[in-house]
This record gives sequence, C-alpha cells and structure tokens, in this order.
Amino acid sequence: MECKYLNQFRLSEFGWTVESCTANDRPYAPSISELHDYCKGSELRKCPVLLKKESVRMNNSLIPENLVAA
Repeated sequence: MECKYLNQFRLSEFGWTVESCTANDRPYAPSISELHDYCKGSELRKCPVLLKKESVRMNNSLIPENLVAA
C-alpha cells in the first residue's frame, strides 16, 4: 500500500524521479529508507511524519470550536 501523501514527479520517461511527502505543512523529501519502510512499504502506520500529523489533529480536537475559529 502506497501512502496517499507521497507525490512523484518525473520530467521524462527516462529521467530521475523526485518523490516528496505532503503530509506535513512543508514539502519533505523522504530518504530511501523511509520510502522503502513507510511510503511504499507495509509499515505505513509507523511513519513518523504521519504519526505527528495525527497527534496534532487529535490535540486540536480537544480545543473548543469557538477558540479554533478565532
């Protein structure tokens, strides 16, 4: 299963492929080991970037809505 936050760019059929992660607020280029283990591998749920994103979302849900909208 490939991560839905992984974007791949290639200028031509035989050119280099550039892969970036958009799960964070800023573009991030995963290392070869991260691509193998998390982005394209079977350990997607253990990805440190994805875990951080989910923990921020969970923490924000604890804040009352009237404070979030301000």
